[in-house]
Amino acid sequence: MNFNTIRKTVGIILCIEAAFMLPSLLLGIADGDAAAIKGFGIAIGAVLAVGLPCGLIRSKDAPIGARDGFVTVAMAWIIISLFGAIPFYASGVIPSISNAVFETISGFTTTGATIIEDVEAAPRAILLWRSVTNWIGGMGVLVFLLAIAPVARESGSMFLLRAEFPGPMAAKLVPRLRQSAKLLYEIYIFMTLVQIVLLCLGGIPLFDSLNISLCTVSTGGFSIRNDSMASYGAYAQNITLVFMTLCSMSFSLFYCVVAREFLRIRRSHELRVFVALVLGVAVLMGIDSFGKFSGFGEGVHHTLFQVISIISTTCYVSIDAGFWSPFVWAMLTVLMITGPMSGSTGGGMKLSRVIILAKSTYRAIAKTVTPNSVHLIHLDGEIVEEETVSLVGSFAIAYFMAVVLTGVVLSINGLSIGDGMLAAISGLGNVGYGIDSNTFTMGVSNLNILSKAVLCFDMFLGRLEVFPMLILFAPATWKN
Repeated sequence: MNFNTIRKTVGIILCIEAAFMLPSLLLGIADGDAAAIKGFGIAIGAVLAVGLPCGLIRSKDAPIGARDGFVTVAMAWIIISLFGAIPFYASGVIPSISNAVFETISGFTTTGATIIEDVEAAPRAILLWRSVTNWIGGMGVLVFLLAIAPVARESGSMFLLRAEFPGPMAAKLVPRLRQSAKLLYEIYIFMTLVQIVLLCLGGIPLFDSLNISLCTVSTGGFSIRNDSMASYGAYAQNITLVFMTLCSMSFSLFYCVVAREFLRIRRSHELRVFVALVLGVAVLMGIDSFGKFSGFGEGVHHTLFQVISIISTTCYVSIDAGFWSPFVWAMLTVLMITGPMSGSTGGGMKLSRVIILAKSTYRAIAKTVTPNSVHLIHLDGEIVEEETVSLVGSFAIAYFMAVVLTGVVLSINGLSIGDGMLAAISGLGNVGYGIDSNTFTMGVSNLNILSKAVLCFDMFLGRLEVFPMLILFAPATWKN
């Protein structure tokens, strides 16, 4: 285990976190908010006090293996979440340490479940920090670090990318990994800026536009209004709908557009499944909700917004959640599990894994009927390696075991097994829809410390795609 490189990498990431806290501190100073100034002042001081010594560690140019990459990513996310909770707690906005940590983990993992009951009463500096945690977590802090600094050799950097980037098959967009990471963030920043400009052109205040955009492109879903997106009107909702859709797609598709590799887009099986799933569920929702809307256009708007919001795992709402029937919510729960395309900023299992699982199941049935036959699994015209198929199966087993075990643990808190499993699906999928069926908050304030800890672990499991977190508990991980 390359402990020096791990400590150095985590230290550099903490320094980056301190830099991301500066805009919120400056906003607190501009607003004359003493509580926010105190919270961010303490937080930046604490982060730098730990991050600078670790970041200045001299480490040999030793290779980073798969184990080092997984441990580095898992430890980095845990540590930045703990330090990221300091502004919430030190400012007094969230007086409970456990709630402050939950809020921060929910932000960095882009889950978007909040424990703040009245977000409109919170200081603007705190609201901005919530949105920034969403934005950082959307693309990944290690991907950001790879984009700006060569923290490891090319092979070691690939292990870091695989541990953090969403999807069963992390791949470079261009031959050099650092160039790939840089390109990902260039696309990410460009989309954020474009949405900010479009929202401002529609008369949305700059502060609101900034927060909406940070939480949309990351598919995080934190909102600075209590009713999510419902009170912003059709223009802002439509702009947000477009960007939620774009960020539900693999960022490799955007590279294909820039590089004019349109054949790769046409061959994308996952994209076709995504479009068919969105339109199919939207049609069924429209049929089920027929007559509830004042017109056809309004119905199309709200159904598409809700479907994209859920499958992207952003979980914004344009209309009260209680408007939809149990049948609609049953379909939307399925979308929480599947999630969007791999390589997007969304959560869930990812459609590519669902496709591989479906094809693997079909292959098992076919081999039962014709034992001597050979069936290879293809995706986008290429053969999927058997190792990948095996990992996808293991991922699915671990995913659903976590759902069941979380439901059992939350039952200790008095929740039904159904509500507990729904909260688990929401946490693992980084969706943010929770226990109360009439709201889009998890209602964690009333949960005990064990339940909060389990949900926090679920959010990490979902964002880091299960294995980096589970590896921390394997004894072999810590052996030389």
